[in-house]
Amino acid sequence: MRWLALLAALSLCAQDDDEVVARHASAAAAAMQSGDYAAAEQHNRAIVKLRPQMAEAEMNLGLSCFLQKKYEEAIRAFEAGLRLKPAMVNARLFLGISHFNLDRPAAALASLQRYAAERPDDFQGQYYLALSQLALDQFKQAEQTLGAARKIEPRNVDVLYHLAQVYLGQAKKNPSRRDALGRSYQEAIMAIEAIDPNSFRLAQLRAGYYELQGKKAEAIRELESIFQHDPKARGLHYTLGCLYTEARQYEKAREQFEAELQLDGPYPRTYFQLGHVYVALEKPGEALPFLQKALKIEPQSGGLIWVDIGRAYRLMNQPDRSAAAFEKAIELGQATSSVYYQLAAAAKKAGMLERSREALAASQRLRSEEGKPKTSVVE
Repeated sequence: MRWLALLAALSLCAQDDDEVVARHASAAAAAMQSGDYAAAEQHNRAIVKLRPQMAEAEMNLGLSCFLQKKYEEAIRAFEAGLRLKPAMVNARLFLGISHFNLDRPAAALASLQRYAAERPDDFQGQYYLALSQLALDQFKQAEQTLGAARKIEPRNVDVLYHLAQVYLGQAKKNPSRRDALGRSYQEAIMAIEAIDPNSFRLAQLRAGYYELQGKKAEAIRELESIFQHDPKARGLHYTLGCLYTEARQYEKAREQFEAELQLDGPYPRTYFQLGHVYVALEKPGEALPFLQKALKIEPQSGGLIWVDIGRAYRLMNQPDRSAAAFEKAIELGQATSSVYYQLAAAAKKAGMLERSREALAASQRLRSEEGKPKTSVVE
């Protein structure tokens, strides 16, 4: 990350007439250069208090939080700086990357689009914009943006890897184009092999191809082979954990998700998946802390998370809390026959008989609409 150029803003702060501000700014700049980002954060917070209308102070605070992977705090600082000075273009880059790192590609998109438009020759802007587009299944846009990133860094293996992921995604969406997309996919793989024949990205892509074909055992084998070289790439343990979860190998899934959390900058959704796995293992006490943290990290997935919270409380024999969690899940968009059925069961056990009957009726109606057999009794 090319953040050192942003120290110019710190230097500007250091020229402030106020001796206290200048002293904090100099100390913050020194801390940033030495890698002591926590100390830099403290000095930058002091400057923000002394100079609340200085956009650069918010930018520096956001940067010191960003480099500690404190993305929520970084976002607040970058947004505050941009309100004061909308032309502060670098803040848009780091704001977008912060949202992306919190698994919020939709929130990242607007900032990264503006940054890439203003700085079309900057690799990081194009790269993270493409990743956000890919995460939102905007395959055509991602393909174009990755093409722009590749022009800037033609031998970047990660760009080629994500370009291959675009072709896989397009193949899933358009089976009729699978042959043509398969050729583009193979070309991306050959380009990676020409640059780095030992890249772990090749095993990742083979795993993705096997997964597309429904060959989960082969996909798992490919991902397991990567760890012989002990790569630290974000998301590898997460992907393997998801495959084990789909195969209902929950103990192995737990091991992989916990390994992901040991990495520097783990994939954010790992907290949710680990909570889900602990529920599947009938360990609700272990599940709840991860699910509560997941609610803070990815509020956009709140409905799904509340379903697992409801299941956890059911396992803990707390039907009132379980029913309340299922109600929250429905409110946030998980109005499915299964969730209504679980709500009916929890409400009945909690003595809320009228609500139980209402939820059961909703479950039956939805099952009928889905063409499934109706449920007549709450167990």
